[in-house]
Amino acid sequence: MNRKVIVESSKIVFDDFYKLEEATFQYELPDGKMTEPQTRLCFHRGDSVACAVWNTDAKQAILVRQFRYPGYAHGDGWITEVVAGMLKEGHDPIEEMKREVLEEIGYEVATIGHITTCYASPGGSSERVFLYYVEVNEAGRKTNGGGLEEESENIEILNYSLDELKAALEHNDIKDAKSIIACNYLLAKQA
Repeated sequence: MNRKVIVESSKIVFDDFYKLEEATFQYELPDGKMTEPQTRLCFHRGDSVACAVWNTDAKQAILVRQFRYPGYAHGDGWITEVVAGMLKEGHDPIEEMKREVLEEIGYEVATIGHITTCYASPGGSSERVFLYYVEVNEAGRKTNGGGLEEESENIEILNYSLDELKAALEHNDIKDAKSIIACNYLLAKQA
């Protein structure tokens, strides 16, 4: 489907680590008519990578927990999630994913497969998430993980049996959307 979009104006209203764009636009409706001009904000933070990790030796899923200030608005800020990180512009998503796995949980990736690429929050953000399924094993354990000290990540590593992971999802212990998608994929794959 290729419907017409007319961007009448666009300007960056905030430009720091992230960017905030204000745009006025019209778009074509299914009946061929154009909408009235609309003004919206778009949060540009870049794309990201994330993965469900399965340890084939321990028969466990590996997740992480870290403090996320935006999550503090609705709780204690400690978010349980899959391994994830920002995708540097121009970098290969698979290579970035492998780097994040090593940094966050200390393993080299044995196998990696693409699950999907999806929008994180398309109503307000341009971010896409490249989502993967990763397998690791004890022979590939290189460090204790925990994230980069210079980034103050302070990552806690969590290991879940399949039953524990299923229970965590059922009890809403995992609230991050990309992690819910990835964990359900992992559970289906290991069933």
